[in-house]
Amino acid sequence: MKQQHTLMKYDPSTGEHRPYPSNASDWRRYHGPTAWLYNPWSGDKRDPRDIGTDVHGLMIIPKGEPVYGDNDK
Repeated sequence: MKQQHTLMKYDPSTGEHRPYPSNASDWRRYHGPTAWLYNPWSGDKRDPRDIGTDVHGLMIIPKGEPVYGDNDK
């Protein structure tokens, strides 16, 4: 995944400050298929409809991070 390079400030499942690990892809590997109930960069609760369509937060883009397409290198 090319997105989500910015380190997370909040745990996506609990909303607690300073998640471990703090890199999104590392967090997913370490915690497994856990639902992302919070935006880990803002700490805001996610809307249940957003969670339902993107359980693992793959489409959350950290503020200020560029958006890359499939063909971008």
